[in-house]
Amino acid sequence: MKFENNIILVIVVAVAVYAIFLFISDYQKISDVVIDFRIEYLIPILSLVTASWIPLILMWHLLLKKNGITIPFRKNILIWLSGSALSLTPGQIGWIIKSQLIKTLYDIPRTKTAPVVLVEKFYALTGGIIAGIIGIIILGMDFNLVLFSIAILSVIFFLIYYRPVFQYGLKRITKFKFFSKYSDNITDSYEILRNSTGPGISSICIALAICYWIIISLSVYVTLLAFGIEGTSFLKTISIYTSSVIIGVITFIPGGLGITEGSLVGLFTLEGIDVSIALILSVVIRLTTLWYSVSIGFIGLKLSGGLSLSRNFKN
Repeated sequence: MKFENNIILVIVVAVAVYAIFLFISDYQKISDVVIDFRIEYLIPILSLVTASWIPLILMWHLLLKKNGITIPFRKNILIWLSGSALSLTPGQIGWIIKSQLIKTLYDIPRTKTAPVVLVEKFYALTGGIIAGIIGIIILGMDFNLVLFSIAILSVIFFLIYYRPVFQYGLKRITKFKFFSKYSDNITDSYEILRNSTGPGISSICIALAICYWIIISLSVYVTLLAFGIEGTSFLKTISIYTSSVIIGVITFIPGGLGITEGSLVGLFTLEGIDVSIALILSVVIRLTTLWYSVSIGFIGLKLSGGLSLSRNFKN
């Protein structure tokens, strides 16, 4: 299936999901809350979403530079934005097109940049988990989730950074003829991963990722205020939004469609928000976060020359 058909399919699914949300809602309540929406809040909301990309762009640029890959910053912005256009792919693996763009524009092997893309997404998820944990701790919620999350993250960092684990795994998989052909590429990619997960670079990247989640969660909080909802604190908004997005990502459903929205609705209703209002909230939040970033991403994709590449991109 061609790229354009994939995008159209995702859009159709999204429209169907949102239509179902609206169909099962109380029309009168939705009508009232939409009428009461303060349109003057829209520019601050979109401005915050745009500002939230800055820490992630800086992280992407820093990780490339850390691994000896120097690309002009302005061009790197376009390359990063190009990945946003393909964030609707399962698990957001479409971000890997950034590696192909760099290969095409600068003839840098994908084995050097694909690991950077993976590490970047890992840091983004880690930042979301930590931002959510901070909210949980401050709000005095279940601490078992905090301990579990810390344990999982610690194990992942250990497996990446501890070289004997990699050497043992490489020795095992290269016994198979298929993998033995790529042992050098696998080793090169591992060295990039390891170089990108040292204590110093990890601290900076995780801090930048946390900044991203805080800023974009602030846009969600302002969205609540735009609808006149003031009972949900900013800290709770961080936990609600980060949890919902991460759940959507790990399901590997394109864009987390339906899953992220459903999680938002469920968590908002736990805050005492009427389910019909929570449904329209989730749709508006996704329009101003996911769909806004996808739209801007297509502009970056066009300007970077990646649109022709994306047409051959397979999920």
